[in-house]
Amino acid sequence: MSRTWAIAWLAFREGIRMRVVLVAIVVLIFLVLRLPFALRGDDTLAGRLQNFLAYSLTALSVFLSLAAIFLSCATLTNEIKSCSIHTVVTKPISRFQIVAGKWLGVNLLNVLLVVLCGLAIYGFARFIAGRPEQFARDRLKVRDVVWTARVAATPTRPDFTEPAEAYAQQRIKAGELPPERRRQAVEQQVKELESDWQRIPRGLSRAYRFDNLTPPEREDTVVQVSYRLRAIPMPPDEMLRVGWLFVDPDTGRWLMWEPKVTEGRLGDTHEFLVRAGRVVNENGSAVLVVSNLTPGPLGRRSYLYFDGDDALQVLYQVGSFEANLAKALLLVVFRVAFISAVGVFFSTFVSFPVACFCTLTIFLICLGLPWWMESIGANLEVRTDDVDPYGRWGPYVRAVLVPVLSVLFPDFARYDAAGQLVGGQFITYGLVVRAFVHTVVFGCVLVLGVGWLVFRAREIAAVTV
Repeated sequence: MSRTWAIAWLAFREGIRMRVVLVAIVVLIFLVLRLPFALRGDDTLAGRLQNFLAYSLTALSVFLSLAAIFLSCATLTNEIKSCSIHTVVTKPISRFQIVAGKWLGVNLLNVLLVVLCGLAIYGFARFIAGRPEQFARDRLKVRDVVWTARVAATPTRPDFTEPAEAYAQQRIKAGELPPERRRQAVEQQVKELESDWQRIPRGLSRAYRFDNLTPPEREDTVVQVSYRLRAIPMPPDEMLRVGWLFVDPDTGRWLMWEPKVTEGRLGDTHEFLVRAGRVVNENGSAVLVVSNLTPGPLGRRSYLYFDGDDALQVLYQVGSFEANLAKALLLVVFRVAFISAVGVFFSTFVSFPVACFCTLTIFLICLGLPWWMESIGANLEVRTDDVDPYGRWGPYVRAVLVPVLSVLFPDFARYDAAGQLVGGQFITYGLVVRAFVHTVVFGCVLVLGVGWLVFRAREIAAVTV
């Protein structure tokens, strides 16, 4: 193990001396130092903080990945080209220890850079968060929407099985439904009741209950309500007028001085803040009454409906910003560890330019994996030969391509937590574990397994007689 760490230390020192890496570090430092004063966002304190976090984490991830590509691809290829590898392979050290040491050395430098940049990002974020605000509500948004870690809760779906069973039994007694079709009738009625539960007819209201929320520790803590609505028929101006009122889950008593009325374009996601100390009880429950105030024709077919299972959410605090930032930076480390593993792998059997090109290609594929999946039709809900990019061969092609793309190429968009950090959403440990397995563990298998076998079979220097 000491020999592996010796190789890692040499690779670490080589990385510090590389001009490409130094340039990336200088650019990264300049961006991190400049962004707090250059980004204004929507000219609110919360907007400035969110913009800084988004751009600084993106810059860290991109520039560190590019630096890792050049460093990992050069660590072996340069030594092979300059024949300095001969002084290493002639010593009592295995090819496995060389490959493992190179990869560890590259990642030691990556971890150091992430830690330093992470401390700088955190310091500037605290600096921005401590700046004077224009109004008190902006300070609340910084504290309870950005500088926090929240979980989004969706309404508790009622159990419609019992009323559906009663409806089917009633139809059987009336002779309208054969007994053997009772199960299908119950399933159909459950779907209709669920669909009706998500609809709010014109001029009426519907109550949605949220359970298992975290009771607020302070009276001035706020929760955020996020919603996305559509309308049938669509209003001429595409604007929806909605009333919101939190009531006591047990008594139905109003918990707000007056209903909050919002106006917004249909199909867009809208948000507003409410004091959690008033609306969430000590059992972690809340009931939100939603009223359809949108002008339009009265009638059974005139209603609003929530566009998707996540179209109505209440976001409440469960963790701290510091822990969330640490997990976001850890995901950056995982991404760079995978990229450096790919670079070391290619450097075991091709030249530096080819290794850089191949690693950069894989990096771009991982960045745009959702787009690649969509381009091959993996997201098609209704498939026909006309819309399928591969025609009638589409299902057979995707049966091969989808597993290959999903397994061999980590989805960097899925494992990027910058958006969650900016929105104050809790970065789950499940996401961190999945990212670790699909990047670091897969990279270890690639570089320490396949890469070692390739490097062991490679003849470093031709034998001359």
